[in-house]
Amino acid sequence: MARLTHWLDERAGIKTLNQVLLLRKIPKGAGWFYTLGFATLFVFILQAITGSILAMFYVPSPDHAYESVRFIQYTLPFGSILRGLHHWGASAMVVLAGLHLVTVFVLGAYKRPREMTWVAGVFLLLVVIGMGFTGYLLPWDQKAYWATTVGTSMAGTVPLIGDTVLRIIRGGATVGALTLTRFYSGHMLILPALFFLTIGVHLYLVVYLGVSTPPWLWESRQEGIPQNEKKRYELFKHQGRPFWPDIIVEDAIVSLIIFLVLFALATIVRVPLEARADPTSSSYIPRPEWYFLFLFQLLKVFPGSLEWVGVIIIPFAVVFLILLLPFYRTEKSRRPEKRPVAMGVGAVFAVGVLALTATAWLTTPPSSAVERGIHLDSAQVIGRSLYQAHCASCHGERAQGTKDGPSLQQVGGLRDPAFIHSYIEDPAKLNPNADMPAFIPPPGQGQQVLTHEQVEDITRYLTTFR
Repeated sequence: MARLTHWLDERAGIKTLNQVLLLRKIPKGAGWFYTLGFATLFVFILQAITGSILAMFYVPSPDHAYESVRFIQYTLPFGSILRGLHHWGASAMVVLAGLHLVTVFVLGAYKRPREMTWVAGVFLLLVVIGMGFTGYLLPWDQKAYWATTVGTSMAGTVPLIGDTVLRIIRGGATVGALTLTRFYSGHMLILPALFFLTIGVHLYLVVYLGVSTPPWLWESRQEGIPQNEKKRYELFKHQGRPFWPDIIVEDAIVSLIIFLVLFALATIVRVPLEARADPTSSSYIPRPEWYFLFLFQLLKVFPGSLEWVGVIIIPFAVVFLILLLPFYRTEKSRRPEKRPVAMGVGAVFAVGVLALTATAWLTTPPSSAVERGIHLDSAQVIGRSLYQAHCASCHGERAQGTKDGPSLQQVGGLRDPAFIHSYIEDPAKLNPNADMPAFIPPPGQGQQVLTHEQVEDITRYLTTFR
């Protein structure tokens, strides 16, 4: 074994690599928050493994993509667990990469001499988000198709060049076969390659520059701590622990906990797979994954011709400011309480993203639901909310009827949709003795309460009562 080690060291510098990577000292004060970077890398490796296995059974074409995902989900042994690990792993990567970036920001670890480490970290977060977006279309179900349609349409809002950019992203005017091919290649080839390249640069800088010392230790004025930064860092490094085995054990514990959580989610919570994508559907309500909801809400904040300001200018400006943060926030102190402006702006940004996400979550109806054992589509879900607002007071919350209105629990089997729709709009037209008010009365005979589209949504909901 010693001869083999000597042979490898002579030709590949194994001992030097071992000394630099594993036996290096981590400065004093490095705690559990310092495990977030390793945990992100662990989840990416898990994503690469599960994604490679899933790719063996996936067919990237509109004709077969949905069926191949259904095969993985319902027929392939352990397929639902593999897809679940990959699905929840995408969210875990966004959470972990985001928390890692926030931790670095709060601890001021982006400051000199680690400016380029920060830049590489921001690029990594953008690549992670890009992998989440490109992977979204691959199941080719209703949710994937329409969320991607809305997401890509944001690029089309840019004045002058929007249509060209949109066609480049989609491969045409609409989301189709070329879009799926481009997203698949980006998700499986281009973005993982960028991630490996950027993580390589990031890890090199972390090893070369060393892990930052916590600010409360770095700026302490205890006796015996050198004023020279280089000597001070060497002192804390000497007082610290070796990466192997001390720090790597903590990284492994956190990674194991994350894997167990992901495995539990993959086993207990089935990954949703909605109906096959239908480009002709006009009633589907797109609801993207939670980490895109704030951008989805910005579409509503900046309506019409101003959409591009909310979904292009503001996000790009924020990313630009975050990317260049170390170069214009040059105050020496890294302690959070001594950086009130940076911490205040960061808090406002975090609250803004959370508020937009929460608003989108609460105000966007779900794309589908199950009620009474019946799968409701998005239009029927909207119809249910409209029924609760305008009809339940007379007909009951479960359409069971009250003293003010008859039961509707069999209306879908007794009446055709056209009759139900017409009756809601103007009951007197079909029954002169009806007590029910008209929700869309004839001109000059009352105020319109609902639109024709809303009446149609209620009608589609009522047809499920049989």
